[in-house]
Amino acid sequence: MEEFIEALKAENAALNLRAAELRDQNKADEAVFTTVRANVYDICATVCRAHLKNGTPSAIGGIFARFQDEWSAALESAKTRDNARKICIEEEKLEALADVRARFALTGCGK
Repeated sequence: MEEFIEALKAENAALNLRAAELRDQNKADEAVFTTVRANVYDICATVCRAHLKNGTPSAIGGIFARFQDEWSAALESAKTRDNARKICIEEEKLEALADVRARFALTGCGK
């Protein structure tokens, strides 16, 4: 599990560096979306660390499922309102979460 958390932290750091590069290149929108993605990795690493510390790593999968439900609902709401920026943000969050969940499944901790 520690290796998984470290991988999430590394992904977060790399994405934050990329966001800074994009800002330097005056690509503000891309930087925002990259930062959103980085934040998902950070949030997920924090959740994992907390549940590992509390001795409840089996609860992590449920938390990720809740994120999926909440962010999917936010995406649908953005689509209803035709809010293109929010749609892109929610899609970015869901894509990053899908990657996190796939990596988490490989750890075997979600069973």
